[in-house]
Amino acid sequence: MASSVARAVSAPAPFDGLSQRIVPLGYLVVETLAFLDGLEARSAANLSDVETLRAVGNHISHAIAEVGAGMAQLSAAASEAENAAAERLEAIAVSSERLRRLGEWGTGISARTDALDHVLAEIVAANGQIGRITRQVNILAVNASIEAARAGEAGRGFAIVADAIKELSRQTAQAASGVEESIASLDDWTRMMRDDAARYAGEFAAGIAGADATRQVVGLIAKEMTRARTGIAQVEGSMRRLDHDNQTAQPVYDAIDSNAHAVARELGAARDRAGQMMDTCETLLQRTVESEQEGPDHRFIAYVSGMAARVKDAMERGLNRGLIDRQALFAFDYAPIPGSNPVQHETPFARFIDFAVQDMLEEALEYDPAVVFCAICDRNGYIPTHNRKFSHAPGPDPAWNAAHCRNRRIFSDRAGRKAGANRAPFLLQVYRRDMGAEGFVMMKDISVPLIVAGTHWGGLRMGYREMSAR
Repeated sequence: MASSVARAVSAPAPFDGLSQRIVPLGYLVVETLAFLDGLEARSAANLSDVETLRAVGNHISHAIAEVGAGMAQLSAAASEAENAAAERLEAIAVSSERLRRLGEWGTGISARTDALDHVLAEIVAANGQIGRITRQVNILAVNASIEAARAGEAGRGFAIVADAIKELSRQTAQAASGVEESIASLDDWTRMMRDDAARYAGEFAAGIAGADATRQVVGLIAKEMTRARTGIAQVEGSMRRLDHDNQTAQPVYDAIDSNAHAVARELGAARDRAGQMMDTCETLLQRTVESEQEGPDHRFIAYVSGMAARVKDAMERGLNRGLIDRQALFAFDYAPIPGSNPVQHETPFARFIDFAVQDMLEEALEYDPAVVFCAICDRNGYIPTHNRKFSHAPGPDPAWNAAHCRNRRIFSDRAGRKAGANRAPFLLQVYRRDMGAEGFVMMKDISVPLIVAGTHWGGLRMGYREMSAR
């Protein structure tokens, strides 16, 4: 491989120095491609926002329809409640009037029983007078009977009258006694009625007060239901206007959606064209460097090629000594490392690569001040082993991790994919390196393929700044 690289960089060069004039163009194309990447990312975000906006619009339409239906039902229920309250209010008024009249009647019982007591007292007094008169008449009848007996035959007729008077007196006394008993019973009933009236007077008053309070509450409910129905009608009007405005906005949503998709397609096409331009520019740069006899990049190419041969030998020695088997070395199985951000991955061969090539990668940093990194990547862009300054344990800050924890990561960017897949003697790329919190750095990247035990495994990468062109 080293001889093929030597032939590539030592061939006649009718365009010596042209590569350094192409490099600024490459940087410009890289910047343009990065700019388009940013626009495409923002466009994708805008598309997502548009989809969210459309979904929200649909949800609003459904919500408006549901609220409208609900408000219609609520309005009907409020109207029914208002009518029912009015009917109940009328019924309560009738019941309240009945209770009031009943209460008045119960309250008046006391006065009427007092009058009845007075009449009964008079009747008792009269009945007592009758009793006394009856007793006197009875005495007179007895006396008359005695005198008639003394008169003999002449007093017989008088004796008959006296007996009749005595019998009448007895019957009168008996009737007076019955009247007295009836008056006593009537007096008991009157007293019980008066006591009951006194006992239930409070109940009558409470019933009337409760009916009045209920009438007031139902009246307030009726008023509130009327107010509620008015408010519901206002809300229904607002919902109709909102529905009209939402329907008016639908064509605007459609236009925004159509324009956003059109912009996304155009940006995608522009990015594809910029990518093609980048490919053309890098191919031109690659061919120019290959055709030049000398140039600032040649010594880096030669260095990386020599180190790639050493890395290849170290990996094959590990195979031969049983430090790793072929199946593990070519097992491109990536297991995410929990808690890493950006995500790092473990593989069956990563620890072996650390052991076999870590020190060689550190040597590369001493080769030239322009060298930024030297790392090994598999054919899928995965970097198991990096320089120690880029292989720190991850912390809580993703931006810091992006710059300082670059081992065990899959770099699926354009430069990373091409570096891992390259099978040419060398590949020279210009690209923007994402350094996390430090931002993006423009640099050149040389990658040389690693053919281990006859199979393409990946490549060795070196990145260096343009200052090396001194």
